[in-house]
Amino acid sequence: MATQQDNSFIIHGFALLHAITTVVCYIAGIEDPLFLTIWTMAMTVLLCNNKRLSVEFTAISVILSNVIGYILGMAIAAGIDLLTDIEFLARSTSTFITTEALGWSLVLLVPESKEKAEENKNRWLWFAVLGVLVARIIIGLLSDASLSDAMSLLVTNSAVLLLIICANIILLHYIHRGKGFKSKKASVLWHFILFLGCPAMGVLMIALGIPVRDPDIALSIPLYIEIFILTFIAQAFAYSIIYLVYYVASTKHQMAEERSKSHIAQLEYINLKQQVSPHFLFNCLNVLDALIAQGKTEEARSFNRKLARMYRYMLNTGNEALVPLEDELEYVDMYTDLLQVRFPSGIRTEKYIADPDLNRRYVVRYSVQMLVENAYKHNSISESNPLVIKITADADKVTVANNKIPKLNKTAESTGLGLKYIRQNYLDRGGHDIEITNTDLLYSVSLPLM
Repeated sequence: MATQQDNSFIIHGFALLHAITTVVCYIAGIEDPLFLTIWTMAMTVLLCNNKRLSVEFTAISVILSNVIGYILGMAIAAGIDLLTDIEFLARSTSTFITTEALGWSLVLLVPESKEKAEENKNRWLWFAVLGVLVARIIIGLLSDASLSDAMSLLVTNSAVLLLIICANIILLHYIHRGKGFKSKKASVLWHFILFLGCPAMGVLMIALGIPVRDPDIALSIPLYIEIFILTFIAQAFAYSIIYLVYYVASTKHQMAEERSKSHIAQLEYINLKQQVSPHFLFNCLNVLDALIAQGKTEEARSFNRKLARMYRYMLNTGNEALVPLEDELEYVDMYTDLLQVRFPSGIRTEKYIADPDLNRRYVVRYSVQMLVENAYKHNSISESNPLVIKITADADKVTVANNKIPKLNKTAESTGLGLKYIRQNYLDRGGHDIEITNTDLLYSVSLPLM
């Protein structure tokens, strides 16, 4: 895992290298953009590698860092020119600041990945690097005047920009939210069409004056070529931005799903741990032994069947996070039937369902049963003062309430983990929190019905 010191060393080192390169090239009388582009790409690749980002994300970052760096560098240089007339000082300072801004933006805004990139996808990184170098060389060969005209025609043509954005959204939406392509050849073909088709359509629309034509700019074949090149760069930039948006949204969705699976697994583990704990099994076996010793064979067989049904329910529900209220209450009945055998007059369970249709609403698996079990675990049981557990379902919630009968000798303090994971699971599935009421005489928890 990369440390902050590693990233700091890379960013400061390349920022200084950018500044030195600018000064050396100025003294030698040679152009520096190609060298600066290479240093920017190298810094981006190293930072992405430190954060274990995918090769696709690294390739996108290479493209964006150079496009944004080019624009940001020119803006900062223009601002510094207002403060000093020393050209090499303005250029070296602007490239130093730009490099620092790009590096720290990547480090601070992009979360570190836990997975290592697949080696067979490195070709996308090479394509991105080669594309940026070729684009940078071509831009360097274009004259400032013609480049300004081509840029003006592209930026002021809203129809071309809208075409680029919509085409990228449609393709990336199909890839990330749809079923994707059935083969790599189909994916390559559609990307080829996108990256060459949009610039070609852009040139055609500008040539035909769609939606408007600028009369002050004379159109020519060289100008069309420059428009095609700039549109291609705009297409790559738009693709990268939209790709990142889908990437972040997809990553957040996957993280939410993994967190949700983790929470339900934790809840299932707690429930399983309680039902197979030595204490629970010891009590059940003692009850069976007592019934057999008293010659109550039928009662013993009934108790055994109820215990088996309870474990069968736990196995049959599999990995379902939500279950119908009716199924959950059936599981609660199995559990309370076992308690009833142990404490015939010490525990009383009452249920009230306001509307039979509520039975088809969903609750988090094991949530109601765990609340009933918590009532039993944290209260004293006696015939003279029975524990009354009321389960009420009405409107949009199911409530488990019990009278409070504090134990004289508490064997262990409550960890609250069961209630914590119940709350997390409900927040994961709809964002609805549970409601807890705790008074001197009553304790109740209300769960949303989904």
